[in-house]
Amino acid sequence: MNWVYLILGLSFGFVGGWLANRKAPKNNQELELANRSLLELSQFKAGFLARTSHELRSPLSGLISAHQLILADLCESPEEEREFIEQANESALKLVKLLDEVIHISKTEYGTGKLDLQPVSISDVFDDVYSLTHLLSENRNLPFHLASPDPDLKAIADRKSLLQVLTSLISSAIATMQEGSIKLSAHADANFVYIDLEDERPIEVWQEAIDLLKREAPPDLEPPSLGFSLLLNQNLMEFMKGRLELVKLPMNSAETITQLRCTLPRNAVQS
Repeated sequence: MNWVYLILGLSFGFVGGWLANRKAPKNNQELELANRSLLELSQFKAGFLARTSHELRSPLSGLISAHQLILADLCESPEEEREFIEQANESALKLVKLLDEVIHISKTEYGTGKLDLQPVSISDVFDDVYSLTHLLSENRNLPFHLASPDPDLKAIADRKSLLQVLTSLISSAIATMQEGSIKLSAHADANFVYIDLEDERPIEVWQEAIDLLKREAPPDLEPPSLGFSLLLNQNLMEFMKGRLELVKLPMNSAETITQLRCTLPRNAVQS
């Protein structure tokens, strides 16, 4: 029941934060639009709640299953018992990481977690992202190309959240790629900074897109799933007055490049 209360609390936090930031409708037309928006939001949150429950339940089930095998004395050797302990520990770490991401977004949405929006060096963030992810790509024999931006290039962002978004996007790409390369680059115009992630993940992985939130996820889906991870990162980008979008998607087997873009303002945005 504690898990149920936690998930319900997070979802109500999303709704409460959205309602707190809305202005009262002035006429019947605005009232109708507000009611329609509230209905759509309610439907979305219901799907989000169901999907979050699944995403949390998967590593929790793995943790419980490994412990049950050990407690039932089904291990044939100390080595096998240690293997189950390692599997349980891995599931626990996945569960904690996923909880941290969901709780962070919930606090930000509800207003209890403040983002520190200030000019952030994109070059410095890229260096940290590379340090956190290059070993993952090397272990999978996936070349990771980092196009270092101008050291003076800055965007208005919360540094910790931006680092979390980029690390998550790259880790997700690495996890779903069998071959190919990954490239992270940035460019800007007068008003915005554009951070592009290009990779060569199979087109099949995009069949599990964000619209899968509307229905039950497959039981063998590895958490956090691509759709759920994109949703969390999209929320973080919006909190920073930016956006996350899929710019390019392979349309046939001859095309290989997928391009995700994070857009951030170069100057402070008025609330």
